[in-house]
Amino acid sequence: MELDAIGKAIMQYHLVPLVHQANMGLEVTMQRVNGQGNLSVNAHPQVFGDNQRNRQLRQGFSATQLKFSTPAMRDLSALMAYLNGLNTAARRALKPDDYLWPLSSTPVLPADLTTIPLADVDAVSFKRRQQQAKKYDVQKLMTTGAHVNLSFNEQIFTRLYAETFHQQYHSYVEFRNAVYLKVAQGFVRMDWLIQYLFGATPNLSVTDTERPQRSSVHNRAARYSQVAGDYTAIDRYVTKLEAAVHDGQLLSVNDFDGPVRLRSTGQLTTLTRQGVYYLEYRGLDLDPTSPVGVDQNAVAFMRLLASYFVMMPALPTAMVTKVNEQAGQLSRQVTAENPTTASVQAEPAAQVLDALADFAKTYGLPNEDIVLLEQLKQRVTDPKKTVSAQVAMQESALTWAMSQAQTYQAAALERPFELPGFTSLDISSQLLVQQALTRGIKTSVIDADANILRLTQQGQSQLVVAGSGTDLNPQALTSILPHKAAAKQVLTEHGVQVPASQTYHSANQLIDDYDRYVQAGGIVLKAADHAHQVAVFRIMPERQLFEQVVHQLFEQNHSVMAEEVVVASSYRFLVIDGHVQAIVERLPANIVGDGRSTVQTLLDRKNERVLRGTAFKYPQSSLRLGTIERYRLESYNLTLDSVVGRGTQILLREDATFGNGSDVLDATDDMDTSYVQAVEKLVSELGLSVAGVDVMIPNLYAELVPEHPEMAVYVGIHAAPFLYPHCFPMFGEAQPVTGALLDALFK
Repeated sequence: MELDAIGKAIMQYHLVPLVHQANMGLEVTMQRVNGQGNLSVNAHPQVFGDNQRNRQLRQGFSATQLKFSTPAMRDLSALMAYLNGLNTAARRALKPDDYLWPLSSTPVLPADLTTIPLADVDAVSFKRRQQQAKKYDVQKLMTTGAHVNLSFNEQIFTRLYAETFHQQYHSYVEFRNAVYLKVAQGFVRMDWLIQYLFGATPNLSVTDTERPQRSSVHNRAARYSQVAGDYTAIDRYVTKLEAAVHDGQLLSVNDFDGPVRLRSTGQLTTLTRQGVYYLEYRGLDLDPTSPVGVDQNAVAFMRLLASYFVMMPALPTAMVTKVNEQAGQLSRQVTAENPTTASVQAEPAAQVLDALADFAKTYGLPNEDIVLLEQLKQRVTDPKKTVSAQVAMQESALTWAMSQAQTYQAAALERPFELPGFTSLDISSQLLVQQALTRGIKTSVIDADANILRLTQQGQSQLVVAGSGTDLNPQALTSILPHKAAAKQVLTEHGVQVPASQTYHSANQLIDDYDRYVQAGGIVLKAADHAHQVAVFRIMPERQLFEQVVHQLFEQNHSVMAEEVVVASSYRFLVIDGHVQAIVERLPANIVGDGRSTVQTLLDRKNERVLRGTAFKYPQSSLRLGTIERYRLESYNLTLDSVVGRGTQILLREDATFGNGSDVLDATDDMDTSYVQAVEKLVSELGLSVAGVDVMIPNLYAELVPEHPEMAVYVGIHAAPFLYPHCFPMFGEAQPVTGALLDALFK
């Protein structure tokens, strides 16, 4: 088919890529159920807050319905990543006996539907839910699914209107409305094909034993509202819905349950004047083969259809009503078919997919769309490849659905330090994103490599770097603190105890002072501008090993700080908004013998723990056998094959940082308050709102007194401290530090 005037103009001005990069957003509703597939009796998770503040995770018609809403995005991979992160974050906030029902078919509902708990957000919305429950079929209100919100780049409309269509249309809004209207008409016409390809509900309820259908939920008879939309013109669409409300067919225009809604930034009454800003397609069943309930292929297909409809001729207005009626008949026919058998519309379905493939090839759409169409065509030739058929062929849909729900829930909890969709970020950033998503804070990844995020809620926006670096801290001090010598000078100026030190700019300089450090009784070596490269020797090693370690440090650094050894335990205080929120103790990398296992076995066993792995990729770093670790083993007269006595602790290092295999213990409730007050005072004087403070303390229970400043020796301060050690200590309680940071950012 030949392009219409709009399609030709799009080709003329090379706007096809912009058309195909439509903004897509998703609204996915799922049910919370228990392990038997009954509605959950647990309350809506408090961490999600209320529906007004949290637009990403909110209740639906019932208190058990959970609605996920993503921002609109051009990149489908990024969109699905966001939904994946949102879904996982929500799962981790559920009670242990809660699961997310993977089907649009209702789970096991109570015999008395009036006992279903309605969403009780506020008095007005609760009254509306009560009215809905009286007017409509509650079972149909309890079905779930996915809505696709689609909008085009505004640049397309402005360019086409300014260059070509300002003479054919009275206004810019009228032109934009015309484009959205013909796309809406196209979606209505193709609803039957979408239902065939992506339908996934053989029965309206999972307990039904009636003959299966392709989509029991999106069959017209299963919609709680039978009002059909008028898509002949924008004003007629508005008038039809307003009349339905006036006649009592709908409680409000928001109850219109047709396959496509025309959406604006205001109320329905302003649609004609303000114009359509996006379309909402409401006809996707949940895909139970995906943990998020949506197949990316379905979203990609919707975008491809939209591109096609934009560029192809619209129906003559006089034909729209008749064609839509025929489309409705087709949808009723296709959705009512047995999903495991061939459709009577198989040939037309194949023809439509072929036409779309020709369109994609002719007008230079990405090859991935052509591959997608080939895959979807297999569902036409073999109906058993459709999702609905896969569900229908299960011996027990309830058993299978619960198995899927439990599998997805277990997968979400398996690696709690990783957030699917955001794994390119560091751990602290992932944990912050998870908490932000659950609170309804929109999260944008500005630069994954640099771990830069933008968090936005109700018009307020904050940039965060590396999980905790924010504008809450003064920029100058934030720039200074990564440099150890400068940081130590800052600490000294504020009157706290710091270890004596000297900075060296060449390996030979430091090695020449070897004898001096032997007499001093030990040394701490730190890369001057690198936070994680540290080596501690409480007793100086032989010169050869010392030279080896020094050369290794200078291979990666321009300068190295040599510091006196402080014999005490190492603690990290995390300060947020002026208060110590968490404290962890760091024990040097070690193994503890059981009297039977070799050193190698003890190392392997400890490294096999779920939370241990590559440093800064896992909450607890693996134990490694480098130069220092092997030296320590030799000092114990041990080899990898040696058996370590029961209860004997072997220290593999004498320094304890987050990246060298140390054990992290929560000490928040154990630390004497005098140290907490001292740290808070220091951070306040520095003008920092967020800080990590490293302090060596011999006895955390003994009160810090001014006469003995050596009871607290400050060895480091950080303006963008790690959050994850406090969330995943090896021993003790996890502390809610990500929530505390978000509280500070969004007061």
